[in-house]
Amino acid sequence: MNLNLTQKIAYNALFSTGARIIEVVLALVIIGLTTRYLGDGGFGDYIIVITFVYIFSVIADLGLYSIVVREISREGADEEKIVNNAFTLRFVAGFFILSSAFFVSLIFPYSEIVKLGIGVAAIGFWILSNTQVLMGLFQKHLAMDKVAVAEISGRIIQLLFVWTCIKFDLGFLYIIFSIFLGAIFNFALILFFTSKYVKIRLRFDFKFWKKLLKQAYPLAISAILVLIYFKLDTIFLSVMKPREDVGVYGLSYKILENLIFFPAMIVGLTMPIMSRYIFTDRNRFKSVVQRTLNFLFIAVVPMTFGTILISDKIIKLIGGESGFYDSPLVLNILMIALGFIFLGALFSNIIIAANKQKRLAQIYFIGMIFNIITNIIFIPKYSYFGAAITTVATELLVTALMIIVVYRALRFLPSFAILFKAVVASLLMASALYYFNYLNIFYLLILGAVVYLPTIYFLGGISKKEIGKLMNRGD
Repeated sequence: MNLNLTQKIAYNALFSTGARIIEVVLALVIIGLTTRYLGDGGFGDYIIVITFVYIFSVIADLGLYSIVVREISREGADEEKIVNNAFTLRFVAGFFILSSAFFVSLIFPYSEIVKLGIGVAAIGFWILSNTQVLMGLFQKHLAMDKVAVAEISGRIIQLLFVWTCIKFDLGFLYIIFSIFLGAIFNFALILFFTSKYVKIRLRFDFKFWKKLLKQAYPLAISAILVLIYFKLDTIFLSVMKPREDVGVYGLSYKILENLIFFPAMIVGLTMPIMSRYIFTDRNRFKSVVQRTLNFLFIAVVPMTFGTILISDKIIKLIGGESGFYDSPLVLNILMIALGFIFLGALFSNIIIAANKQKRLAQIYFIGMIFNIITNIIFIPKYSYFGAAITTVATELLVTALMIIVVYRALRFLPSFAILFKAVVASLLMASALYYFNYLNIFYLLILGAVVYLPTIYFLGGISKKEIGKLMNRGD
């Protein structure tokens, strides 16, 4: 079946959205089981382990992911050479970088079981990190459905093992070990699916490695800077406050992390197209950017309004009836940052497509300095509330700077007109959720969709023209 470009993007977006929703549900079930089993203190230890190792996994990326997406999307690109060298470089570097996580943790004032947990989790994160550099291949060929199948399969394996750990009361370290099992299964499936496009093998073309690293290092620096201001609040909390505070903040933050899949997914699908046309067909580039922004606003505005209105029910569903009492309010604050994160995902990728990675690194450096200063000021006094407010302020600052850079570089900004329609439809949805707040959370989710989707359609947020493009075949 031949599909035009719009249809391919729509298929991948819809399939990936559905699959990602399933994955988010599985992730939240895992978090729910874990919080109930470990309690707020034990879950705080869990968050420390995950956050600490995640820092090293981001460093291990070396900026290769975005460069691979961009380079294999160029006309005449040698996919096999680019992908295999990037994979090998990531494989080797990731091993040494993630191995060091355990040794660095020894200097922190964590318990012995947390330090052991960091060592176990580092192995799983290393295995999983080796799949990430291959994502660009699936994005280019608009085959993200295969990635979704692999990720869901890995989550199911992890969930089954977590359930087994709880049933037989195996303890904290076995909960951490579930990450390793899920990663192994995910990695195996990704390698299998990749073989349709490129035969994966280790390639040590050091001259090409140098070329990749030269292009990627600004992105690597940017990723580290983002990591610092995106995750440092949890590290500050783990050092300055009791582990229970880390648990309260970590539960809300985990929910936020599982909601930001949408911008990464949508922008990931359109990034190869933006890279292809930004210098060769400006009108097509602008059209892709505008459609992407419209998708993002249509998704993030109701997501923000809806989550704020039912945050107490979300926390009770995941965290249980005891503990995590301040998590709903922390989640409400973090949801304000969600909109800026959505916008940032698009504008950061436009900057990369325009070969302005160094400017992106400068923006993230400013964000990092701002975040460190505000965390040091507000966390000692306001704990997790201070960390959440700092996150909002940092995302606002960084997104505003990205928009300025894009405008100065391209003399173009997409229209934000869709935002008004999304807000109106979301307010109507919010009114319904508030009036029927006594209902079960699952009924409220259905009610929200039933009110929002027809409203945004009749307001013209989703046009008949776009629907027609999705239905018609051809170029």
